Amino acid sequence: MTATLRWRPRILVAFAAVTSLAAAMLVDGPGYDMTQVPMRTGAIWLASNRTGQASLVDGTIGEVRAQAAVAEPGAFLKVAQRANSAFVADQKTGRLSRVDTATEHITRSDVVLPVSGGLVLRPTRDSLYAVDSQSGTVESVDPATMRSTGAPKILAAALRPDSVVVDGGGRLWAIDDSTGDLVWLAGGERRTRPTGSRTGHLTVAAGLPVLVDPARGTAELLDPETGAVTRTVRPALHEGDEVALAESSDRSRVVIANTTRGELITCAFDTGTCTGPVELGGESARFGPPVEVGDHAVVPDYSSGRAVVVDLVDTRVVAQRLLFAEPVRFELLTRDGIVFFNDAASDVAGVLELDGEIMTITKYTETPAGVDQTPPKTDPRVQAEQLTRTGLPERQPGLGIERQTVPPAQPDSGPPAQRAFISITPGNRGEVGSEFELTLTLLPAVHSDVRWTFGDGTANFGSTVRNTWHVPGIYTVEAVAVLDSGKKALATAVVTVDPVGAPLHIARLSVQRPKPVVGEQVHFSSDASGNPDSWSWTVTAADQRTPVTTARTAAFDHRFTAPGRYTVSLTIGRGGRTATASQELTVARGAVEGWGGNLWGQLNIPPAAKSGVIAIAAGGGHNLALKTDGSVVAWGSSNIYGELDLPPETSSGVIAVAAGEMHGLALKANGTVLGWGGRNQSGQGVVPPAAQSEVVAIAAGREHSLALKKDGSVIAWGHGLQGQTTVPSGAKSGVVAISGGGSHSMALKADGSVIVWGGDSTEETPVTEVPPEATAGVIAIASESSSCLALKSDGSVIGWGSDAQGQISVPPAARSGVVAISSYFWHVLALKADGSVVAWGTDLFGDGTTRVPPQYSSGVLAVAAGKLYSLVLV
Repeated sequence: MTATLRWRPRILVAFAAVTSLAAAMLVDGPGYDMTQVPMRTGAIWLASNRTGQASLVDGTIGEVRAQAAVAEPGAFLKVAQRANSAFVADQKTGRLSRVDTATEHITRSDVVLPVSGGLVLRPTRDSLYAVDSQSGTVESVDPATMRSTGAPKILAAALRPDSVVVDGGGRLWAIDDSTGDLVWLAGGERRTRPTGSRTGHLTVAAGLPVLVDPARGTAELLDPETGAVTRTVRPALHEGDEVALAESSDRSRVVIANTTRGELITCAFDTGTCTGPVELGGESARFGPPVEVGDHAVVPDYSSGRAVVVDLVDTRVVAQRLLFAEPVRFELLTRDGIVFFNDAASDVAGVLELDGEIMTITKYTETPAGVDQTPPKTDPRVQAEQLTRTGLPERQPGLGIERQTVPPAQPDSGPPAQRAFISITPGNRGEVGSEFELTLTLLPAVHSDVRWTFGDGTANFGSTVRNTWHVPGIYTVEAVAVLDSGKKALATAVVTVDPVGAPLHIARLSVQRPKPVVGEQVHFSSDASGNPDSWSWTVTAADQRTPVTTARTAAFDHRFTAPGRYTVSLTIGRGGRTATASQELTVARGAVEGWGGNLWGQLNIPPAAKSGVIAIAAGGGHNLALKTDGSVVAWGSSNIYGELDLPPETSSGVIAVAAGEMHGLALKANGTVLGWGGRNQSGQGVVPPAAQSEVVAIAAGREHSLALKKDGSVIAWGHGLQGQTTVPSGAKSGVVAISGGGSHSMALKADGSVIVWGGDSTEETPVTEVPPEATAGVIAIASESSSCLALKSDGSVIGWGSDAQGQISVPPAARSGVVAISSYFWHVLALKADGSVVAWGTDLFGDGTTRVPPQYSSGVLAVAAGKLYSLVLV
């Protein structure tokens, strides 16, 4: 099974090395024992796309120890390794598997990931993250059962694929590709802060996140809790430099490959100094992320197939070695002090010594059944970390994937930045020698001087330019627009250049969103090579022969009218040749259901709320549902106070809703708040000017309202005799979530602490006395009439204040695995990661408010507690 082309006695470096995998994945669940059987020293799992296998390679003797058939031949695999397991995702099918190193047993996951060329797999000590950088979504999978541990989370519209990292505390960090903002998951809760730049890149040093920004010439060590800068060094970087970063496992330093200038720079945070730059050589080189091995760094050059070894102490190149005879986007990985190289698209892998000597390993020698017999050739198309679509309008996140009810606050960064987009004609893929026309579009349109770099060492000027690439490869195009004001706008795109006569091939089908609901517009596109001149799409429901829709364009949009499973197929053609690919997707119903009292008709669900709903809110007897088209539906109650009189503006553009006793609130996509209803002339439905711009979240108390501003401050209005609308200084910055109760208000801070103000001073157990358990580690909050509840990062619920109806007597079922909470009028609902619901508190009139019907033991997407009734979204 193996062929060792070169081997000589070797002295292994005796220290632990970083396993810098080219891709990564996600899971967040307990019970994963990784200490059963020790992993063989110097062995690593490598991807073999052509055979659909993961190969266990022993780097000490140059042998393949095992082959695991994890996918069909011709797959596009991502492999991530942690202790005794390898996690493998097939980007062509979205299928996920785990391979046990000791037993070679393969466990298939029930999770189907997006079919995407932008999958990133990131394992932590006891978890695994699967990130689709193209849609900005994160899937959580339990590594023991390989099952999902919750609904996908949206970090951003798109993520920078080379900047998805995990710190030493298991937090997932990324960069919003459209804004440059930091986004991260802490305890399952999305957090964010602006960076003030769109050119940053992330890595990890000694377990802490590091932000490197060429435009500002800085490398910043970040606080893992808040994202704040703790230390800064200044490497010799310049605006427009393209960089690739190493991860350092045990040293507080950052190693930077400046691919624009062909240099390597090392900066130490403990001394605040930078060394270098070290010249790496090679004109028009395309360097990838370095890997660290002790006091050395190894840098891959994708443009030539070589690797450069740099001594970081003496700051000099000590060896260069050509690993491949042609341009290859190969992997460089380290394990137990050994440097491995791997071409996932062919049978070639090996070990690189720090003196430049290599030991080549053939991962497979026999052609499996069904594999093309032609000799394998390295194909850069299937080796790209991400193939960015260009020439299509920017798309916002869809509404079909669960989004957090209260988005985190972002510090005010002033007026919106100029937005820049690159469009490419005839597309972002072509053959060597083809001419591409590239245009930079600015929104709003203003005059600018534009400089282009094409990733091949050439440059040009103008709003519209043309370029021809003469060598196959994957090129990053960058356009920098200098405005009359002196400010700059940056846009990037990826162009894939295939060899002349490249065969037709569909690398992936892109479905946005991968888990839509009825009525939501879904965008379909593909990444195809071979310069196709025809496209034929069909979308067919399960067990049906007649397609629900067809298209003859490279990309198209469709709204599904019925839930169920669908098959999407694409056939491309050119000159009598064709290529076909297909995948499945599920369209959810998005229906509101409920139980408990129905005194005001609150359970008389209208037809409009029985499908296509993405969010719900329950109040004193009236309900609100947010539809996929951004419209609001209201029902229940007698409408004495106008609580059902929706303003005309709620017919579109709404992104969040909240319901109080007799009033409603809606948050528009432009940051404005709408209010209606309300009794006793408290004004809770009359939105003040401060809440009519830059609002990111809303909450409704019994007779007062709250809004969270972009800068992290809270605005409150309405009935405030108990002080619930008098915002304390602690809630005027750094707030990430809000909640309104009967006569009090709550705020969750970015550090995981809770602030409560207002409340009835005659209460024996004041809600304002926050217990120690709620001063850290809280990820969500909910306010009941006279009590408070908090969801901790470990999935447990805690409560304080009045317990007159058992509303803070949390049952055992809600002490773990909870992902969302809601409360109103002495009863509480908790949604668990498995889609089940737990309820407790009062059943005052025997209507069964807290007795959850058995059909809600799975499949629930959201919960909303109303006055003596409960709602769920299924």
